[in-house]
Amino acid sequence: MHAGLLSVCTAMWLCPELVQTKSMGSNIPADNRLYADYMGWDKLTEDGCWGKFEEGSYTDQELSEKGRLFWETFIHKRSEGLLQILEEAYRRKMAK
Repeated sequence: MHAGLLSVCTAMWLCPELVQTKSMGSNIPADNRLYADYMGWDKLTEDGCWGKFEEGSYTDQELSEKGRLFWETFIHKRSEGLLQILEEAYRRKMAK
């Protein structure tokens, strides 16, 4: 898997048996972030990896925990907003 820290953490949380950690990626120039959704990362980065990962910076357990914490927090926050939208949609639908 080729990616930066977040992707490595995600993979270590979900399927650690498939991950071979090694240093990869590079720092991404701030200007390149504007184009991330419109161009292939191979044109915006040195090696196609979005972000930098340095082998040995974290233990496998720390990587896994960071992945779990990020995604559980992200999903929780997104779910809060969704609940508010759905409740308001229901209220509007049921109003006469």
